[in-house]
Amino acid sequence: MKRIAALLTALCLLLAQALAETTIDPKEARNIPLTEAGENETPDGISPTTGRTLSKLYVPEGYAGLAATGRYLPMLVQIGNDGGGVGNRAPWGVAYADILYETPLTRSHETRITAVFSDMIPDSVGFVRSARIGHVWLSEEWGGGFLFYGQQEVEGSDVKAEIKRLGADLRSVIFSGITGGTNFKRYFTSRAGAKSPYDVDANVAAMSRLVPEDHVAPNHAFRFTDDAPDGDSATRVYIKWGDSAKLYNSRLVYRKEWNGYLRYMGTSKTNWYADRDSDDSAIAFQNVIVQFTRVDYNHNNKNEPIMYVVGENGEAAEGNADFFLGGKHISGYWKRDGMTSRTVYYDASGEEIALLRGRTLIVIFPDDAASKRSVSYE
Repeated sequence: MKRIAALLTALCLLLAQALAETTIDPKEARNIPLTEAGENETPDGISPTTGRTLSKLYVPEGYAGLAATGRYLPMLVQIGNDGGGVGNRAPWGVAYADILYETPLTRSHETRITAVFSDMIPDSVGFVRSARIGHVWLSEEWGGGFLFYGQQEVEGSDVKAEIKRLGADLRSVIFSGITGGTNFKRYFTSRAGAKSPYDVDANVAAMSRLVPEDHVAPNHAFRFTDDAPDGDSATRVYIKWGDSAKLYNSRLVYRKEWNGYLRYMGTSKTNWYADRDSDDSAIAFQNVIVQFTRVDYNHNNKNEPIMYVVGENGEAAEGNADFFLGGKHISGYWKRDGMTSRTVYYDASGEEIALLRGRTLIVIFPDDAASKRSVSYE
């Protein structure tokens, strides 16, 4: 009887937990009237990407970036997320990133990270991996440097062909570790003790100094606030890429003492996402954005994703977005007007959302309603 009672109690607890979770419908008709957003002006001395006071940041010797030189030049880097990016697959240098994008890599639920470095640009970042066509479109809204090591070269999702197609309209400065020029090849090296392909290190700071001074990255400033938003409680967020994606599924847990979300990978309660070179200190995200996006697969091949962060021919793209800030959830929307436009994130009232100062995680999540894939919170 005691065993039966214990089982019933456990079942009740599981049921209560399931009922407490809210699963987001990516296709929900939100009917939010959007107030068109212009460019945001950033006060002197304040970061446009994190809202932090630049003079208060400690910049290690050899680093570049806005806090070091006063030059605004975001550098985007493709970083491996193999095995969930923890343990012996943990990245390095990402503790200095202003923004991390998690993007779909295969239909089999693997994902890849695109890191945005602006406030501080490290001299060692890795492990650098390859790009897909959607990453090119993502880099174009930032218009800075774009680093990757390898690329997909398949008709219909060919990275090299897309860069060539954009031609003179290409705003990003390309640093391709495999097919690029000789002036920066020496800044792609192999990290001692790491095995290929998990060993590619990039001196991003050195490459940023190769970008001509007359190259000016477009204004991509966010709005920021010091006040926690109103919203429903969301101290845990579950990003589920699929039943077979246990290494890539993540649990974001809000920690008040960090004023942010820690990202736990897989089923582990302690396996948090961290920078390999930062004494295993967890990376806290003050803002988490889930950007529901159309994702197709070229030739219906699971390894050829096309994420439409912009329209198929460079036109506008939009969709639902959900925000997690300060332990709260806000339903909203996102819209990007074209290839050379920034993505604007709107709150439930249709105004551009104000983020909390600090680091942001943006999850580009498929907007289809696949039963084994979901985003939920409690």
